[in-house]
Amino acid sequence: MPKFIKISRVARATKSDKTQRTIFLRVFPSWENGKDFTFSTKITVPENRWNNVTKSVLGTGIESNRINTQLNQLEAETQNVFQQYINGVVNPRLKELKSVIEFKLFNKGIGKTRELLVSDLFDRYVELHRSDLGAIRIQRYTFVQRCVNDFNLIRFGKSSVEVKELNKEWRDGFKQFMMNRFNYQPSTMNGYLKVLHAAVKYAYDTNYIDKFPFKDCKFDKHESKIKYLTEEEYSSIADYNFSKADERIQRTADCFLFACNTGLAFSDMRSLKKSDLERGSDGCLSIVKYRGKTGVRFLVPLNELSKSIIEKYTHHQNVVGTDLLLPVIHINDFNQLLKMIALMCGLNKNLSSHVARHTFATTNWLDNGGSLETLQSILGHNKIKTTEMYGKITSRKVREEASLVHKNQAKKGASMP
Repeated sequence: MPKFIKISRVARATKSDKTQRTIFLRVFPSWENGKDFTFSTKITVPENRWNNVTKSVLGTGIESNRINTQLNQLEAETQNVFQQYINGVVNPRLKELKSVIEFKLFNKGIGKTRELLVSDLFDRYVELHRSDLGAIRIQRYTFVQRCVNDFNLIRFGKSSVEVKELNKEWRDGFKQFMMNRFNYQPSTMNGYLKVLHAAVKYAYDTNYIDKFPFKDCKFDKHESKIKYLTEEEYSSIADYNFSKADERIQRTADCFLFACNTGLAFSDMRSLKKSDLERGSDGCLSIVKYRGKTGVRFLVPLNELSKSIIEKYTHHQNVVGTDLLLPVIHINDFNQLLKMIALMCGLNKNLSSHVARHTFATTNWLDNGGSLETLQSILGHNKIKTTEMYGKITSRKVREEASLVHKNQAKKGASMP
C-alpha cells in the first residue's frame, strides 16, 4: 500500500514572548497508526494575527501574504523531502523521517552537521523576505554579506566563519574595517550596520540562533543634513526654458520637477506605471503604489504640474507600447545631467535625484500647509520617527490635505513644463 504523509499547522506560544506564536508543522505518516511528530518552521506571528481555523495569518497585506507563502512552501518542501526519503528506504521510521526533514530544511539533526555560518544568515533573510525587499535592498544585503566575508577572511584567515564568533568586539572590528575601506559618513555606516543587525536579529527572533550577539551595541548618533531646494531655487528650474536644450536634459528636468511635486524616490518614479494611477470618487487623480525600498503602500494626489508632465510624455518613444508613465533615464545619467541643469539655472548646489524628494517634503509640502503625518503616508516611510509623525493617516485625509496644498501652490503660480 502506498505510503504518504499528511501535514497540519500548529501555533504555540513563543518561549521568549508569550504574545507571539511560533508555527509548527505536524506530520502524520500513514503507516504509523496515528503517531505523528512536529517541528518548528522558525516562523513567528503575533497571537492576534493567527487564524486557528484556516491555519493561516490574517489579512491580505504584504507581510501576511509573505508568511502564508512561506508556510505553503515549507509544506511543499516537506512533501518533497518525504518522497526522496521514502524512495530510498524499505522500512521507514518516524524519528528518522523527522531527522531527515529537519536536516534538509534547516541544516539540523542527523548527527552533527556543519555549524551555522554568518553568511548563512544573509542567505536566509533574503530568501524569506525576497518578495518584499525589492532588488535594490537585496543588493544591499548581498553587498554587506560580501564585506562580512572579506572581513572574516582578514580576521580569521577564512570567509566561512561560524555564528558563534559574533559579538560586540567582532561588530566593532567590522565597522572599523568598513570605515577604513570606504570612508563612509556615519549615516551611511549606520545603514549598513542596520542591514547586518536585521539579518542576525531575524535569525534570533525566529529561534534560528540562541542569542542576539549585538544586543548591547548602539549606532553612532549623527545629525542628518537634508539637502533640498528653497522656493527660489526650485523656481529657477521650474521657470527655466529648456526647449533649446538637449532632449535628455529637458526630460531630466521634467522628471526632477515631477519628483519635486510627488516626493517619489528615483526607483519608484522610474518604475511608475499607468496602472499605478487611480482616480478617487472626488475626481482626484493619484498615484497608488508600493515603495520598492520598504514595500509600504503610499498614495500621492497629483497636482496640475505633475499631471501636465505625464501628459507631455504620453507619446514619447520610450513610453509608447509600455505601461510606463515617464521616460526616466538611468540613475547615473540622471544625476550627471542634474549637475548640468544646476549650472544652467545658476544654482550653486549639488543636485541629485534625492534632492527632489526632500524638496517635495519641505518646500512643496510642509511650506504650503501640509502636515507631517500626511507626509509620512505620501513618502511611504516605514517607521513613524522617520518623519516624526504621530497616528495613522487615511487616503481621504491625504486627498483633503493635498487639495489645500495644491490650492496654495496655484495661488503662488505653479510653473508648467
